[in-house]
Order: sequence, then C-alpha cells, then structure tokens
Amino acid sequence: MDLDWYIIWDYRADLLRGLWLTVRISLIAMVGATLVGVAVGCLRTLPGFLVRRLTGLYVEVLRNIPIVVKLFFAHFILGLDALPAGIVVLILHRSAYIADVTAAGLRSVPYGQTEAALASGLSTRQVFGWVLLPQALRAMIPPMTTQYTQVVKNSSVVMLIALQDLTFMTQRIEHETFRGVEAASTVTLLYLLIVLCVAAAMAGAQRLVDRRLA
Repeated sequence: MDLDWYIIWDYRADLLRGLWLTVRISLIAMVGATLVGVAVGCLRTLPGFLVRRLTGLYVEVLRNIPIVVKLFFAHFILGLDALPAGIVVLILHRSAYIADVTAAGLRSVPYGQTEAALASGLSTRQVFGWVLLPQALRAMIPPMTTQYTQVVKNSSVVMLIALQDLTFMTQRIEHETFRGVEAASTVTLLYLLIVLCVAAAMAGAQRLVDRRLA
C-alpha cells in the first residue's frame, strides 16, 4: 500500500481545528455531566419514594435511548443549534451513568456516619458535601475515569449534525484526497492522546484523594 503521510501535514490546520472542537466539547460535557450526574446520584440515595422514582426514571430513560436519537431530537425537532445540541445531549447522556456511579459511591460509606453527622446538627446538604461525597470520591474516581473517556468517544457523534470535530475531519480528508488510512490513523492517535490525558489527570486526582484520606 502506497501511503502518503504528507497529506496529513497539508491538512494540519483542519486537524488542529477539529482537535480543539473535540476537546472543547468534551471538557464542557464532562463538567456539565458531573454536576448533573452527582446531583441526581445524591437524590437517588434520599429516603423519599417519589424522589427515588423520578431520579430512577431519569436514569433509565436517558440510558436506554440511543445517543444519536437524542442528538437528532435536540437538533432537528427542538431546533437547537448544532453546538448547543451536541453539548446538551452529551451532558444528559453521560449524566445518567455518572448518577449511578455517584449513588454507588455514596452507598459505600457506612450509614453510621450519616446518622452521626445528622445528630451533630448538620443539614442534609452539609452531610453530602462535607461527609459523604469526600469519602465516596475514592471509590468514584476509577469508574468516573471510564465515564470521562466515554464522553470523549461519544463526542464523535456531533459530526452527524455537521460539527467539524476530529471525526468530521477524517471524512473530509478521505473525501478530498482518498487517503482514508492516513486520515483515520492520525485521528485515532489524536483521540488516544486525549483519552490518555484524561486518564493521567484522573490518576493524579486519585493519588491526591488517597493522600488526603490516608
């Protein structure tokens, strides 16, 4: 096979633009999904039956509707612009999984600590913020790493609504040069680089939490 890697250099500006968009979408979605998912996960551990049912419904609905269907609904039915639609859908889709991670992490903390915190006069919000979540964080970080890497991989669906991310640039290079192997190989390496950076950052967070809780 005759490979021409100089094609990649010719398209470096497009690839860098696609890389920046992928990173930007992924970071915003990670932050948003974490905020929403942690909030829903905390609510899932409350004793109220109605709250548990509603949060359970939120998780089940979002987990069982394909992300592409949600993306098309947000963009073509609700009429959101491409970038907001992609970000909102990524946040909602991944927050359902993060909610389960959060609930499992909170349940790993002995219930006696909740009773002791409430008996000392702390509010429910303070119990979650000062007692439960800091301890649950150690158990949550490994599965959260998986969720964040999934955000990066799921971000590729935005090409379906014409956002020029890394996957979109792969198709452009292939269509214009017929050099699909070079384009796909380069973009694969760029996705791998992003995922490795996420994994390294989460590994650092795990070490920091372990030292603080030691």
